[in-house]
Amino acid sequence: MGKRFKPAWNHGSPKKKIMEQGAIVKKGKGFIKAALVYPNTYKAGMSSLGFQTIYKIANKIDFVACERVFLPDPKQKTQGFTGYPQGARDRQITSNLQVKSLESGLNLNQFDIILFSISFENDFIHIVQLLEKAGIPLRSPDRNHTHPLVVAGGVACFLNPEPIAPFMDCFLLGEAECILEQFFDKFIENSDKKSFLHTLETKISGAYVPFLHTAKNPFQIKVQYLNNLDNVTTATSILTPETVFKDTFLIETLKGCPHGCRFCSAGFVYRPPRIYPAKNIYAAMDTAMGKTDKIGLVSSAIADHPDIKNICDYGLEHNFKLSFSSLRADKLTNEFICTLSNSKVKTATIAPEAGSKRMRDIINKKIDEPDILFAAQRLVNAGIMNLKLYFMIGLPFEKDSDVTAIVDLTKKIKSVFLTASKKQKKIGTITLSINPFIPKPFTPFQWAAMTDGATLKKRVTLIRQGLKKIANIKINVESLKKAKIHALLSRGDQKAADLLETALNNGWTFTMKQNKAYCDSIVHREIPVDAPLPWDFIDNRVKKKFLAKEFLKSSQEKKSGSCPMIDCTRCKICI
Repeated sequence: MGKRFKPAWNHGSPKKKIMEQGAIVKKGKGFIKAALVYPNTYKAGMSSLGFQTIYKIANKIDFVACERVFLPDPKQKTQGFTGYPQGARDRQITSNLQVKSLESGLNLNQFDIILFSISFENDFIHIVQLLEKAGIPLRSPDRNHTHPLVVAGGVACFLNPEPIAPFMDCFLLGEAECILEQFFDKFIENSDKKSFLHTLETKISGAYVPFLHTAKNPFQIKVQYLNNLDNVTTATSILTPETVFKDTFLIETLKGCPHGCRFCSAGFVYRPPRIYPAKNIYAAMDTAMGKTDKIGLVSSAIADHPDIKNICDYGLEHNFKLSFSSLRADKLTNEFICTLSNSKVKTATIAPEAGSKRMRDIINKKIDEPDILFAAQRLVNAGIMNLKLYFMIGLPFEKDSDVTAIVDLTKKIKSVFLTASKKQKKIGTITLSINPFIPKPFTPFQWAAMTDGATLKKRVTLIRQGLKKIANIKINVESLKKAKIHALLSRGDQKAADLLETALNNGWTFTMKQNKAYCDSIVHREIPVDAPLPWDFIDNRVKKKFLAKEFLKSSQEKKSGSCPMIDCTRCKICI
C-alpha cells in the first residue's frame, strides 16, 4: 500500500497541470474490494468531508482496498475536464458500458462491497442510475451471491433511509468512526452474504437491514455517534483543485449547532454539539503546510467554538488564508472580521433566513435586525465588499407580510452597505439566495407542509418586484421543482422507491404528474403530531415529544434557548 500523487493531466491547455494529492492505491491480492461511491460528480464528492473521512478510515484497515466512484458529469465534454485524471476520464466518458473506479478502473460490479455515501436526498436518483449503469439489479431481493453487497450511509440515511431502502442490502446509520471498522470485521468473518445480513443487526449497532423488517414488527435502530472528539480530526485527506472549494484544506471545528433553528436537522440530530479540541485543529493545519495556503473552517456554528480566536490566530500566524462556511450576524466580532480581511476574503455569507422578527421567532433564529445591519456595515468597512444573504420562503405560518419584510430588510442592508462602500470608494454586490422551506425529519417542522408551488411563485415575484429597481443586488432562487422533489424524498416512505425507478426512465415531471396524489400527500400535507412517520424506527436520540413541543412553540411565535452544550434537561438527550 502507498499514497500516490496522481499524475498531472490537462485542463483545456497543455500548459496547465492539475495535481490530486493524497489518493491511496493498494496493490496485490487478498483485499476486500470496496467501492466508495458518491452519487454525484467528482467536484461535489471531493468537497464532502464525510466522503473523504470514510475513504481514509476504510483504507486504514489492512485487508480493505477502498476506491472512489463518482457520477460522470454530463455538463463536461469529452475534450474537457470532468474531475478525473486523463486515463480515468477517458474510461468514464468514451465508454458507456460501465461505471468504473477512479483508482484502478474496476467496473462497479467487480467490487465485493459498494458503499454509497449520501449527503443529500436529491442524489437518491443517482444511486438508481449508477446501479443500473453498472448492470446490478436495482432491488435487493433480486441480487444474489454473485453481486456486490450494496450498502449506504451518510446523514441523509440517518434522517430517513426509506425511499431507497428497497435498493439497499443494508444501511450503516451513524458516524463512520464508530461503525465502519466493525462492519468490515464482521464481513470478513462471514463468507455467506445471506447469513451475514441476517446476523448484521444483532452484531453491529446502527446496522439496518431493510428486508428483515415489516410494518407489523416494530423495531428500533440506534444511530451511532462518537461520545466526544478528543482523539478525532475531521479534515481533508485528498487535496484537489477540482472541488467547490478550490485547493482549500477543510477542517471541521464542531459537530452540530447549539442554536436550534426549527427547520434545520443539524441542530437536532447532532445534539449536544461536540467540539474538536483546538490542538486537533492545529495539528490538521500543520498537515496542510506545504500543500496549500488556504484553510476552510467548517461547521454549522463556527463562532461557537470556545477557542475560535486562537484557532484563527494560529492559522494567520502560519500564513494561511482562512475562510468560513457561514457566519452568524450576532457573532461577528472584531477579531473575526479582521481574520476575514487579512485572509483577503471577498464575499461574506450571512443567513438571516427570514425578513421579519416575527418569522425569525417562529423558526427560532435568534438574531435581531440591528445585528444584521451592523454586521453588514462592519464587513464592508473592513474591505469585504460582497455580501451573500440566505433567506427562506414558504416557512410554516408565513404571511405575505413576512415575505415583504425580506425586501424591506434587504433595502436597509443595501443602505448601510452603500454608506460603508462610499468610504471604500468602490461598491460590491449583495446576492440573495432564496430557498423554499423543505420539511426535514427530526426537526420541529417535520410535521409541517411544504407550501404549494403557486404560492411560492407569488412570493418569489414579491421579492423580485420589490428589489428590481435597486442596483447591485442579485437574486438567485432555488428551483421550485427540485425543492418539491427534495421534500418528497425527505419525507417519503418505501413507496418512493417506485417513483425513483420511474423517474430514472421517464423524468421527474412525468413521474410526479402520474403520482400526484401520493406526492401531494407526502409534500403538501401537514402531518398530525401523533401520526406515525416513516422514520420513527430510527433512534436519533432526540425525542419526538420534544420536537412536538418546539413545533407548538413556533405556532405561538415563541423562541427557545440555545443548547448550552453541557448537561441540561431541555431535550433530555444528555440525561
